[in-house]
Amino acid sequence: MVLTGSLDLYELMVSYISGGVLLSLVIWAIILLVTGIMGRMSMRSIIIIIATYFLIASVGYVGALAAVPLLIWAIWYCITGIVRWLNSM
Repeated sequence: MVLTGSLDLYELMVSYISGGVLLSLVIWAIILLVTGIMGRMSMRSIIIIIATYFLIASVGYVGALAAVPLLIWAIWYCITGIVRWLNSM
């Protein structure tokens, strides 16, 4: 008996369920949202996780054009965290 099917997530989400890469990225974000809500996470944590997911997914989808805003956002987030930490001392 020969099995010809596969359990590849790309084939499952893009070919069978959503029909496109961008729509499958949105579906994965919805799955992350529902998982976060069921795990009783705070909405701020869920939003940060989903925003990070969209930024990284856009780097894969768009390419280097999305890497520049991601770098700027990461530097801003790091600097504001360091400033808050220094102010709390």
